Amino acid sequence: MKLVMAEVFNSWQGEGGSVRGSAFGRRQIFVRFAGCDLNCLWCDSKEYINASRVSRWRYEVEPFTGKFKYRPNPAKLDDVVDAILRLDTGDIHSISYTGGEPTLQIDPLKVLMEETKRLGFDNFLETHGGLPELIKGIAHLTDYASVDIKDETAKATEDWRALVLREVESIRILKEAGAKVYAKLVVTSETKIENVRWYAELLKGLAPLVIQPREPIGISQEMLMAVYREAAVVMGRRNVGLSFQVHKYLHVL
Repeated sequence: MKLVMAEVFNSWQGEGGSVRGSAFGRRQIFVRFAGCDLNCLWCDSKEYINASRVSRWRYEVEPFTGKFKYRPNPAKLDDVVDAILRLDTGDIHSISYTGGEPTLQIDPLKVLMEETKRLGFDNFLETHGGLPELIKGIAHLTDYASVDIKDETAKATEDWRALVLREVESIRILKEAGAKVYAKLVVTSETKIENVRWYAELLKGLAPLVIQPREPIGISQEMLMAVYREAAVVMGRRNVGLSFQVHKYLHVL
């Protein structure tokens, strides 16, 4: 079985803050899939959105060395597993499947998750959550999950409200399957408080929410406090947290 890959590398999980389901600060091996059906304004992996243009993928040779080797796409599943095992130093918290959007390649993703579970790893899914019908097929293999709530300002799709509802359904599916899951909301100075209230009402009693300022950070502390407070009043003060892309401050991938 083959898949279209972007990269396999080792890093610290830099997002998620302190809410349940987060792997913040944990060592992970990241498996980045090429291809996404959305095109968010602040996507930090734009070079991988169009999978047909990703002719090769890379894998880190040794942890934190920044040294990579390259292989052609589509990738062989055995080669991806080998790249993961090369980076396993015995202290890996979980394997993070990210993108792009990993669920777009659901069949090879499922086989890969089955294999990493067999090898003794936990699986951490990072997804936009817009494809709940596909997430059903891997929910039972998912130990941890970060599911995006795409705010109106992301301009991910024209019918952004319908996308949010699908994302919440994906969270429900993952939770019912036993995954520790949280929602992630990227906010900017343009984020509307009434939208945050709606997201919080949808997530209340379902999953915690982390609020992540878009980087470079252009939102005031006053605005950030207002967004946080709005969510926490609806969801409960223990169910909301802040998230930052701390790995960037550590100068790692």
